[in-house]
Amino acid sequence: MDKLVKRVTVVQGNGENRRAEVIYESDDADGNDKPSFERLEQSVRHMLKAQLVAAQEAYQRHLDSAEKGGTAWMKDAPGNLLKAGRKAVKEMRKSVPFGRSEDDEDENGV
Repeated sequence: MDKLVKRVTVVQGNGENRRAEVIYESDDADGNDKPSFERLEQSVRHMLKAQLVAAQEAYQRHLDSAEKGGTAWMKDAPGNLLKAGRKAVKEMRKSVPFGRSEDDEDENGV
């Protein structure tokens, strides 16, 4: 049976003669197990790391533009922020596993 199915109950009869019988109950259907948030925590950690990379890159690019003197930092600011954002996106892509897991394939029916 699929991992998502925890219990199968058959209801027979109608009115006062109705009765329910549990036909299948999974081993882990006790309800005491807590959900695992490990993958969510890992994704959040990678996202925060990517944001940190973007901030550091934007700051360094700003310092480099400010060293040129004058108003160069204002002209360079939009490009600097875009390039820092691209670097953050690359960092986020590193955290995504290559290929698909078996769970993803089962959900999509592949």
